[in-house]
Amino acid sequence: MTPLNRILVLITFFFSLYSFSQEQNTAFDISSNSLNSIIDKLPKISKDSTAAEITTHVEAMIDWMTGEHYRSNYAPILIYREKGLSLAKRSDNKEHIHKARSVIGNTLLLVKDTISAKNLFLKSLKEAEKVKDSSLILGSKGNLANLYYSMEGYKGKTIRAYLESIEIASRLKDTTKLFILHHNLSRAFNETKDAKNSAYHIDKTEIYLNLLNNPPHFKASHLHNKGRMLLLLNKPDEAIENFKQTIALSPASEFKEALMEGYTGYKEALAMKEDYKGVYEINKKLEAYEIEKNKDDHRNIIESVTAKLNAERFKDQVKTKELEKELLEEQADSKTLLICVILAILLFICIIFAQTYKSNQKRKRLITDLKDKNVKYIAAKKKSDELTKVKAKFFATVSHELRTPLYGVVGLSSILLENNDLKKHEKDLKSLKFSANYLLALVNDLLHINKIENNSFTEEKSTFDVRELISTIVASFEYVRLQNQNEIQVHIHEDVPSFLYCTPVRFSQILMNLIGNAFKFTEKGTIVLTIKNLEPSSKIAKIQCIVSDTGPGIEKNKLDQIFEEFTQIDPLSSKYQGTGLGLPIVKKLVERAGGEITVESELGKGTTFTFNIDIAISNELENNIPSPLLNFKQLSNTHILIVEDNKINQTVTQKILENEGVVCTIAQNGEEAVILVKDNTFDLVLMDINMPVKNGFEATKEIRQFNRLIPIIALTAVEVEGQKSKIFNSGMNDIILKPYDIDSFKKIIVSNLSTPQNDELRKLA
Repeated sequence: MTPLNRILVLITFFFSLYSFSQEQNTAFDISSNSLNSIIDKLPKISKDSTAAEITTHVEAMIDWMTGEHYRSNYAPILIYREKGLSLAKRSDNKEHIHKARSVIGNTLLLVKDTISAKNLFLKSLKEAEKVKDSSLILGSKGNLANLYYSMEGYKGKTIRAYLESIEIASRLKDTTKLFILHHNLSRAFNETKDAKNSAYHIDKTEIYLNLLNNPPHFKASHLHNKGRMLLLLNKPDEAIENFKQTIALSPASEFKEALMEGYTGYKEALAMKEDYKGVYEINKKLEAYEIEKNKDDHRNIIESVTAKLNAERFKDQVKTKELEKELLEEQADSKTLLICVILAILLFICIIFAQTYKSNQKRKRLITDLKDKNVKYIAAKKKSDELTKVKAKFFATVSHELRTPLYGVVGLSSILLENNDLKKHEKDLKSLKFSANYLLALVNDLLHINKIENNSFTEEKSTFDVRELISTIVASFEYVRLQNQNEIQVHIHEDVPSFLYCTPVRFSQILMNLIGNAFKFTEKGTIVLTIKNLEPSSKIAKIQCIVSDTGPGIEKNKLDQIFEEFTQIDPLSSKYQGTGLGLPIVKKLVERAGGEITVESELGKGTTFTFNIDIAISNELENNIPSPLLNFKQLSNTHILIVEDNKINQTVTQKILENEGVVCTIAQNGEEAVILVKDNTFDLVLMDINMPVKNGFEATKEIRQFNRLIPIIALTAVEVEGQKSKIFNSGMNDIILKPYDIDSFKKIIVSNLSTPQNDELRKLA
């Protein structure tokens, strides 16, 4: 006989001996007539049942208890209470223990045994907090809130418990729990005559009710709450409509309690309207339901008392059976020792086999998981690459579609500013151009906020007049100021230099966002802008800007959130709208400039934003010295071809150049441009990229086949970074990004016309 066969024979012998010893013992399960009827409904277990069998029994038991609870059949639950809790603990599953205590505790509440119910709920809460299980904590707090709700004088404690539960349910995104908690809170506030808080939680209840697809019994109870709130607001007609819907839904949901509540509210609304005939009619219906309810209550009281007696009798039976069991165990002591030794040997063998099997299974699972994760990783990477391409394409399209009309606004406003006949509108035109430049900067930041975070873009610095810039910013908000009936005060200290050297668009964007934010949230109030120089010197000004308002203010615990992207402090209010990007962009721009921004606020008194940045001081005289690069007389009598399909952009570009004495020719698309360059002599070509018939790339490549010398400058509203190599590879000499600053626009053209190499090449051509 092989060693393996010997082990199998030995195991068979051990099992036979163990089975024989078990036949000598009485059954572990304690039975009685009342208990047997319950046990028959649940999966069979015994003293020797495995953990899996006990778990199956407990799961079925919880479902059975829940069903009996909602059928108002409390006696069986109370009879099986002790045994059920004991089995739940044996299953060693925290969730099973919690659910068993929950259904038993809520049943005890209904039979007015609040002390026992409270002990169960507190025990569950303590264990849930110990293991830090949010779901179990939520259930335990909700049960305690239900307990407090049923007790006189505990409304305040009830409301606090519900509010704590809502916070947890929101984190867990438990829609059903959120509906129930907000519903119970609205009911509690109705009972304390607090219509305002009740209305808030009714609105919340309605949101989660829709997410749950409006279950009839939930909706009926919700409409009753809403009706009660409307009664508090002295709106009986609106309340009646809600009570009618409650009554209509209640038979469908078999929710008798809601039906009676609907009729009771209906009666009170009619009484408020002094419709006593209607009150009489409703009273007749209500009395019939109350008689039926009293019968049910009477039956429940009898059954509850009977259940308690049966439960006590069951405890006595348990004690008797335990004594019998102890006697039998004493008789079997001699056999138990042998069985224990046999089981220990058998257990040791099983552990060896189990460990080997477990190791193999674990290795297989790890290999399978690794393969699955590799497949998912490859799929996710592929999807990520596709999304990146789509995002890049989207940004390019958005950039072009937004910048093209802005080109017209900036260009036309610049042209109109140069018209002497419009001098009386100069201030308005400056505000228009300033706002267009600001909008362009904002569009650029929205499209490239990742560049701000990655510090991957460059900024052109220039000298600007601080006081003139502030005056222009304030003027641009005149309409909003008048609309909200606000007053604005500007205080620029004398030690603030007249001229500063930095990026004026970025500096103004910070102020525009902060002042705009103040105007947006303030009505019939005052906005104050204060600018100081904290440390006067000859080279660097430590500028401090303070923007304060007398608006509604911000709660202190929400101040940290205002600089988060896409965040609105009051998202439920439709009064204030926005993307939630203004303040985050301000913070990034201030930090990019090496400064810092702080905020202070008090509810009802207003908000103050303060930021400090170091800015270089510019000499006014130096600023007025003309740069040789901006001598645009070279443009006079030059012949430039403008290739552009947009009529407005054609007009803007043509007028800017004609003001400098340039002779302009217009081509509607790339195909016309190729023909015109072949048949005419031009000093330079301004080539749009996106055009019908033939785009700028194709046209440039064709021109370079017969004329490699003429300067061709790309005009594009698309982000340059993505197309720079393609632009230069096609044969273009330079790039102008639309919409452009007029001086920069002319500067680039002059630099391409005046290059000595270009002059020689043009002579040869």
